Amino acid sequence: MVININGQSRLLWSWTSPASDRNKYKEARRNARRSVALAQEKTRQELVNEMESTAGKKNVYRVAKQMGKSRQDVVGVNCVKDANGKVLVENDQVKEEWRTYMEKNAE
Repeated sequence: MVININGQSRLLWSWTSPASDRNKYKEARRNARRSVALAQEKTRQELVNEMESTAGKKNVYRVAKQMGKSRQDVVGVNCVKDANGKVLVENDQVKEEWRTYMEKNAE
């Protein structure tokens, strides 16, 4: 809700552009950032409390693995179907299939 108010005050400031509306927008933005930070801190604290319990200690590695996966970038899809419908996953096969596809379309 705070973020919605922030957006409304930004729109008001962009339409009218007096200094008072800009100050209202800056205050709303500050409040939105503060509320997001508080919500993140609350979530972190709940996670810490869960990890400190006996059941949570067993799940430490699972949670660490999930956190690592969530921070990884998706580089791209390394699979493609050939003309026969077979899925190719090896890099050399994928490159060759793309090469033949591009040569076919270039003619």
